[in-house]
Amino acid sequence: MAKVIEIDKTTSRKQLDDALNNNAKNKSSIDLIKYAGKVKFGIEGLKYQLKVRDEWR
Repeated sequence: MAKVIEIDKTTSRKQLDDALNNNAKNKSSIDLIKYAGKVKFGIEGLKYQLKVRDEWR
């Protein structure tokens, strides 16, 4: 979920940097390795890409 940081003309660079740093510290990382290889597709990736790209012609 995204966080909105509202700024106006009176917002200093330091205040903006502090707000951005606080946002980065509070964000937790997601372990994507546990999802690797879990979805089974019925077609090979390269064949699918070629098929999808051919649809534009």
